[in-house]
Amino acid sequence: MGEQIGGHRPPAPAAALPSVALPRWIAAIFIGAIALASLTALVWPSLPFTRPGAGDGDVPVIAAQIEDAAAAGRVGAPAPNFTWSGSGGSTRLSDLRGGVVIVNFWATWCVPCRQEMPALDRIARSEPDVTVVEVDLQESGDKVRSFIDQLGLDRLVPVLDTDGATTRRFGVLSLPSTFFIDRDGLIRHVELGGPLSDAQIRQGLAKAR
Repeated sequence: MGEQIGGHRPPAPAAALPSVALPRWIAAIFIGAIALASLTALVWPSLPFTRPGAGDGDVPVIAAQIEDAAAAGRVGAPAPNFTWSGSGGSTRLSDLRGGVVIVNFWATWCVPCRQEMPALDRIARSEPDVTVVEVDLQESGDKVRSFIDQLGLDRLVPVLDTDGATTRRFGVLSLPSTFFIDRDGLIRHVELGGPLSDAQIRQGLAKAR
């Protein structure tokens, strides 16, 4: 009989479990699944359809910042230059020189942004030499396209600032913020806040002409 401690017999040691070898075909499937999952985790973020805003809603995405030491989001400075790309190709902000450009920073959740956009669209419709670039801050293309289409804003140029880099380069701290850029690419007037009226927009345009 085994030794008793305090009147209780110690439990017998548990029997060792028999080792079970997996069949080779099951092991191969298991290893293959792990390898596939690892490869997917590495490749998935770089696929075009997984980048935030890329292609969805057919709204161009800001693809690159064009560095210029003199550029800044203030009156008298060259407007920070950037490129946006979509189904229609690539465009630089500087490609619009020769006409007056309004760059409006906005988002669909911003109430004054929503209120002033019809006025911006009316100005773009009535002024052939004016281009209104609508820089949306970090929202999806589907959301932006749905908003634009619902209001019938067909004269604006929406682009997605998916990482906020363009918004930061212009020094935008609140939405909406609107920059009026002359034919040479220089910022001539800035409006912070909103909603802007038709008269305020035309005053900004007058300073950029």
